[in-house]
Amino acid sequence: MKPIIPLTWLLGLTVLVQGQNLLTNGNFETGLVKGHFANGYPDGWDGWGINGWHHADPGYRHDNYGIAIWDNDTGLAQTFSILPGMQLTVSGQMIYHTEEILTNKKALLKIEFWNGPVSSGTKLSESVIGMLTGSDTAGRWYSFEQSLNVPPSANHARTLCFTAATGSPSNGKAYWDNLSVDDGQVLNLPDYNTDQIVNYIDFAQLARSWLADSPLSNLSGQNFIDLEDLLVLTDRWLHTFPQYPGYQLVWSDEFDGPAIDTNIWNWETGAGGWGNNERQYYTSHPENSYIENGCLVIAARKNHLGHNYTSARLTTQNKRSFCRGRMEARIKLPVGGKGIWPAFWMLGNSISAVGWPECGEIDIMEAINSLSTIYGTLHYGSSDPYIHDSNGGYLTPAVHPSGDFHIYAVEWDTSQIRWYFDDRNYYTTSNWWANDPYPAPFHQPFFFILNIAVGGNWPGYPDQTTPFPQLMYIDYVRVFEKTTP
Repeated sequence: MKPIIPLTWLLGLTVLVQGQNLLTNGNFETGLVKGHFANGYPDGWDGWGINGWHHADPGYRHDNYGIAIWDNDTGLAQTFSILPGMQLTVSGQMIYHTEEILTNKKALLKIEFWNGPVSSGTKLSESVIGMLTGSDTAGRWYSFEQSLNVPPSANHARTLCFTAATGSPSNGKAYWDNLSVDDGQVLNLPDYNTDQIVNYIDFAQLARSWLADSPLSNLSGQNFIDLEDLLVLTDRWLHTFPQYPGYQLVWSDEFDGPAIDTNIWNWETGAGGWGNNERQYYTSHPENSYIENGCLVIAARKNHLGHNYTSARLTTQNKRSFCRGRMEARIKLPVGGKGIWPAFWMLGNSISAVGWPECGEIDIMEAINSLSTIYGTLHYGSSDPYIHDSNGGYLTPAVHPSGDFHIYAVEWDTSQIRWYFDDRNYYTTSNWWANDPYPAPFHQPFFFILNIAVGGNWPGYPDQTTPFPQLMYIDYVRVFEKTTP
């Protein structure tokens, strides 16, 4: 069972949390597969016009599928319910074709707010989240993101992606992928009286608001107080929380559900060495990654599913990313052996546009072979021309990290990055890529990666002494925002 581990979120009355993607099929992976809009639209989406395509063109989509639109009277739209005052973060990625340049045309990602149904209600406002024109570089993915508040009296929102003529003649084809509308509501916390313990006093306040609309007692995301709020409070019952002075919790995955949350995590799958001559085949098979007793388990196996080695590599790319703060995970490492390489790390969101190492990499925890030494490293440089540089530190703990859970963390701010093993700061740096304006590339959002690699240039390769399976247990992943200078 998961032990009672404190969280900092009891330091105040509220915390900003990033909710789920309110869009259905925002990455266009399901529904009309590789089809013309004349035959319909992808799952969850309505539209107008026919000159669009649900496609799998290499270089013009992420994952398996994306959307292409080339006509000035064609687009996709999705409507969903909202509440006044909600805090939304709208994001998406756009690109246009190197051979079909946008000429007298713009490609748009937009959100509208409505009172009443979109077909018959009143449009209150709209915001353009992203736009491409012929003056932007063809063949390059652009990422757009905007945070905004739902206006008073709005109860519906509509997200649209479409092209529009700005003159004549109008030509060109644009592409969209990974659209998201995240609900980051301000929720109250179980410690209503801020005494840093959840007990009967807090329960009494919740009970006073039972079955009523109460923003002050809201714990679960909806203002109506019911069993969902009670479950949040009981989950924290009699908890006290360790404190990181100057930080507050803004997001976490506690892995308390019955399955891995696909609103948060992706599986990267396949072989090919992953740039390091690794030997594993990454799968999404439940024997390689699963939830057990409140932990995410990543399992590397031998002679499994028709491969010499299998494992799992999970990422939050295009679903959860963060810029600066304290990033930590509580992990029990596998037993280790020749060729074993577990890691908890981050890559810059810009990797799709600029490649590695220009996007930047933060290795919060890596260990190889016997796993007796913990490494923390930055990677950076130029992708074209390829110039790779790095710096980092290491720690050899007094106890082997496979024997119990330990907290692996970085504290990342505008001037330096600090690495921690439990409460010990073992490395600090403010030195990175001098060829870009400081603090690039560590001035942008990064996403998380958790994996066990088997073999590679750094650890070497397994032999008959390497035991399998290798199991890494992740109790939680948490992100804290700095609240004081």
